[in-house]
Amino acid sequence: MQHRHKFLLFRVYRFRDTEAYGQLYDFFVLRIRRFISFRVPRYEDAEDLTAEVFLRGWEYATASMVKSPNGFFYRIAKNVVADFYRKRSVESDLADAAEVASSGTPINERLDQNQDTSELLASLQELKEEYRDVLVMRYLDEMSVKEIAEALEKSTNNVRVLLYRAKNALKVVTAKTYHS
Repeated sequence: MQHRHKFLLFRVYRFRDTEAYGQLYDFFVLRIRRFISFRVPRYEDAEDLTAEVFLRGWEYATASMVKSPNGFFYRIAKNVVADFYRKRSVESDLADAAEVASSGTPINERLDQNQDTSELLASLQELKEEYRDVLVMRYLDEMSVKEIAEALEKSTNNVRVLLYRAKNALKVVTAKTYHS
């Protein structure tokens, strides 16, 4: 699949092939939206930021050759979320923050999953952002350690250590949830 994505990105770069980019969009959109959903408070924000990722992706992919399709879209997503919070911190007030904090289950309602999934998602929200990211990429998006390393701009060994620590942290959080 990775080779197919590289070929599609080559077509975007060389020929500005919108159909090829559409195929990339179809493959990555749900993954990127899910990745962003874990980082922003509202589903509408995740939708808007996902669109921004693919707009920026098109601009970059038509100007430069991209080597790693997975890493490419996830790096853009991380930057878009960072920009969102930078902009938001300037515009935000305490009432908005209180509203987000009191909502309690923004992801659970969005994903419309069974009770176990809801509890798992709540547990994921309690993890450090870095741990949550590697778990989502590895187990929900089914990315390889190498692909995660490229996306996060880390070594594969560093990603393996992060996955190990993230799984242990998730065990601790879920144990607290079930024993409460």
